[in-house]
Parts: sequence; structure tokens; C-alpha cells
Amino acid sequence: MLDIRPLLWQDGWPVAGENLKEGTYEIESVRTGTALELAVEGVPVGGPRPRRRPGAAGPGGMFAGTGTVIPPQDAEQVSINWPSGNVQTRMANYLSQAQQKWAVTPVSDGGGYPGSPYFKITIAGTQRTLAATADNELIVLPVFTGTPEQLWRMDQLADGTWRIEPKARENSSKPMSLSAVGSSFATLAEFDPKSDRQRWLFKTP
Repeated sequence: MLDIRPLLWQDGWPVAGENLKEGTYEIESVRTGTALELAVEGVPVGGPRPRRRPGAAGPGGMFAGTGTVIPPQDAEQVSINWPSGNVQTRMANYLSQAQQKWAVTPVSDGGGYPGSPYFKITIAGTQRTLAATADNELIVLPVFTGTPEQLWRMDQLADGTWRIEPKARENSSKPMSLSAVGSSFATLAEFDPKSDRQRWLFKTP
């Protein structure tokens, strides 16, 4: 079977890269180290920590442990307080919260190229779908409908990082890439191979 994979360079030698696999990821900017997230109020993993009364016996304080394993955050539970319509995105330090975990799923009839189809990117455990807008911004829609601005191409670059591009935007098919702006905002911009603004890491939470 022919295996078409990206070409990477390590220590001056060509090596085979990887095609992105379906899964749940943190999407982290190489430039800023911050993660793409849904712009909603976050909930601490495990819930708010109880405060101890001053002078109470035993270990305590804001950094006290719970004594039990903290389960992953349930998006279905925390999303009850999220807006029901379109929501903006932003960048923030990764805290393993539900709004920071993205499910990347190939779309069978979405097209693509040998080795990698187009993907949909949703908040894991929900139908909320990342999409490109006509004015080169990002928005998260309530559900996936399969339109070109909701389909994403992932290209692994020679250094092992990833370029993320929408298939198309309304009234335009000009290639644009997910791009970090400062440490707290992401937009779409033309890819600049000399910059790290459009280079991203997919990390397993």
C-alpha cells in the first residue's frame, strides 16, 4: 500500500512525517505557547476548590489537594452556561478545560488530497464547530453543516509543526492560514514561511 506522508528535516536529513490522525487535541501556537479556545468563562477542572477557615486543623489553603483522582471535565455539563449561538475564539494558557479541547475528525465527503482529507474541528463532546468568516476571522458555530468554511486542511511543515487552513471562505477561495496575534487572539492571514505566527502544535490532552 502506498503511504503518502509529509517530508520533514532533522539534523539536515529527510525523515517521514505524519498525517494528522482523528483525535482530541490542544491546538497550541508555536509563537505564543497559548492554546486556541472557545471564548467562554472557564470552570476549574474538578470544580472550585473549597476554602478552609483560618486556624482550621489539617492541611489546607488554596493549593490543597482533594485526595481523589480528578476526572476530565465533561463538556456536556460545563457547556450548560455557554451561549447558545455563535461564539468567538481566543488564546489562553492551557488548563485542560472543556473549551480548550478540540475534536479533529475527517469528513468523508469533504475532499482533500492524498494522505489527508479535510477535517472538521469541534469542541470535544459537542457539535460546536470552528469556522472561517468572510473577513478572515474565526467563529464557533452551534453545529456542523459541512460548508467549505467549516472544513480544515492540516499540513505538516518541514519542522514538524502544522499549518491549518480553511477549505474556503464565503466569496473567496484565497488560501489563508490560522495565525496567532499576540498571546490572546487568533485570526486568518496569508502564510509566511519565515514567521512562526502560522505554526501550530497538536497536543494530546
